[in-house]
Amino acid sequence: MNTPANIRRLKFVVAGLGAVLVLGFAVIVAVIIQRASSMGERRAALPAGHFGVSRVGIAPGETVRSVTLGDGRLAIHVGSDSAEAVILIDPKTGEELGRVVLAPISGFASR
Repeated sequence: MNTPANIRRLKFVVAGLGAVLVLGFAVIVAVIIQRASSMGERRAALPAGHFGVSRVGIAPGETVRSVTLGDGRLAIHVGSDSAEAVILIDPKTGEELGRVVLAPISGFASR
């Protein structure tokens, strides 16, 4: 069992496994450094669907009338005595996608 050929093979196996260990450790360190450097760009640090705090500006005197979620958008209906609007939000990022201002049109027959 302890022949010179077996000892030589054992040395190659140990050297090969050592090299695999060192390369694996280097890959892990490289991935950690890469992910840490792009931490600001990543959104996956929080649980799925969680975007933290998002500020949605509404005018003084406006109140939230309703909130609806559908088609990958969050719609917030806000209004006051003089104006109505729908604010569209991306629920994954919390980013405001746009506003739809609801303006009354005169001349419609009322019931």
